[in-house]
Amino acid sequence: MPESLPEKKKNCEYFLAYYAPSALRETRVAIGLFLFEESGRLVGHRLTEDWRAVRCLDPQADLAMLGSLSAHFERLATESVASVRASEFQPQREGLYERLRQMEQEFSGALQISPARGVLTTDPKQELDRLFEQHVAARKPLPSRTPLRVGSRLWIRGQMSDAIRRHGLWERFDRDVSVEEFTAPGDGFRMDFRFQPNGVPQYLHALSLEHDWTQAKLLGYTCWRIREKTEARLTAIVADADPALPAVQSCRRILTEAQIAVEPLSRLDAFLEEVRREF
Repeated sequence: MPESLPEKKKNCEYFLAYYAPSALRETRVAIGLFLFEESGRLVGHRLTEDWRAVRCLDPQADLAMLGSLSAHFERLATESVASVRASEFQPQREGLYERLRQMEQEFSGALQISPARGVLTTDPKQELDRLFEQHVAARKPLPSRTPLRVGSRLWIRGQMSDAIRRHGLWERFDRDVSVEEFTAPGDGFRMDFRFQPNGVPQYLHALSLEHDWTQAKLLGYTCWRIREKTEARLTAIVADADPALPAVQSCRRILTEAQIAVEPLSRLDAFLEEVRREF
């Protein structure tokens, strides 16, 4: 009895979708996967329904927006199936494949796409499930969170969030505000908070005078670009720091030159009470 020939393996490519809360940090978490045949025809795509890792990485993540991604990519996938007309002699890559390639090159916003990766498989449908389990579903148990360092930027931001809630302003403040409309498409920098009680946008951003010299420069540039296009006020919220330290002096000088107001955490409650009265 003749031996059966082994199944021929097919060349496929896949993209991973990541949630990355800030371009200033390298931390990100895989939330989806797209698998294509060599021709560019979509085999399938899957996005996570478990957002615990995202919430652990970014407690203020917009889960409603992330939850809508499935329908968004489903629509793009449907359009891709309708548009791709691959032939045996001249493979084409259109629709969703090219859109993902474009997103990978833009490297913008909280949703990031990996470069395409190749894989050989005899069964693309099973390979989709395997890759999803490997890269997205099978996350390692998340380690317990270490306490934030007192005085760090993230610690200051946490103090700000608590105070804003305490003063009943949480729903009136925009959070993680994109600035790419003022700087450049794809700019991943985000202001911590924005509010507009009288029509003039006002931004709040946490900053460590001791450790965030580079962040202060970026903040100064961003503020300058915003003011080129609109009237705006920006306030840096800082923790107590030794004014004699060179790093503290440098940060304060950068903020002063950029006309960014500085408010210490010790005065945050009084500052927010003044804001509340403006609404």
